[in-house]
Amino acid sequence: MIMNCETMLERWKIYEDKEIEVFEEFRLLTSKIISKTTFGSNYLEGKNIFQMLMKLAFLVSKNAHKTRSPGISKIWKSCDEIE
Repeated sequence: MIMNCETMLERWKIYEDKEIEVFEEFRLLTSKIISKTTFGSNYLEGKNIFQMLMKLAFLVSKNAHKTRSPGISKIWKSCDEIE
């Protein structure tokens, strides 16, 4: 964890007096730490997993407010269920 943070801070030195997309930087940092801790690999090896998790999170947040009725999905499917 410390090594990943130090690497990120070193990379930030290049951007002195410039804006940094902090959300993306911390998303990448978190992904690297989770990948190493959980899978014992680096972020690049687990990149596909994180892309699928991001897509899943997007679909969940997009559909969180929708009401579902049991049995309706057998007759009619939404565009998210078709994908």
